[in-house]
Amino acid sequence: MPKLEKFEIAEFGPFRLIGKTLYAPPHSGELFGDLWGNSKAVFAAIDKLAGYSTDETSDIAYLNWDAEKGLLGYTVGRFMKINTPIPDGLDYIDIPAQFVAKSLVSGEFSDMISEAPKLTEEAIKKQDTYTIAWSEKFVGAEVYTKDTIAKEGIHSVLGYYIPCKKVK
Repeated sequence: MPKLEKFEIAEFGPFRLIGKTLYAPPHSGELFGDLWGNSKAVFAAIDKLAGYSTDETSDIAYLNWDAEKGLLGYTVGRFMKINTPIPDGLDYIDIPAQFVAKSLVSGEFSDMISEAPKLTEEAIKKQDTYTIAWSEKFVGAEVYTKDTIAKEGIHSVLGYYIPCKKVK
């Protein structure tokens, strides 16, 4: 059973997300998994941009929404400084400064990946001063730490981010 281990709302950005994007129907986990499976060159190119790194050093999957086509954008990459040059063959999304709910969820990987957004949403809804601020540009982000894929057993830890705004 997935468990919310840590939760906070923090200032976030601005960033330039550098990575590779795939647009597919929601629940295209196999396609998104293939993108991760072929991401070695993406991260090798990003690693060459070390001078543009931020405190957000984990590999991520950033989700946005193409309402016109009804497709989920899934970008595998990293958050970099806003002025980072874009390596050939990679995509980018400029992300403005905002507030983000950051959670860490533990559990078995396949359960955790589907429950992390729900657990993060529930924690946001318990806050008096923030609310969810989804947009087509930012639906959420899966954050893959060194503990995400466990070396032994099935227990993992996944970070999850959801954009927020202060309640007036």
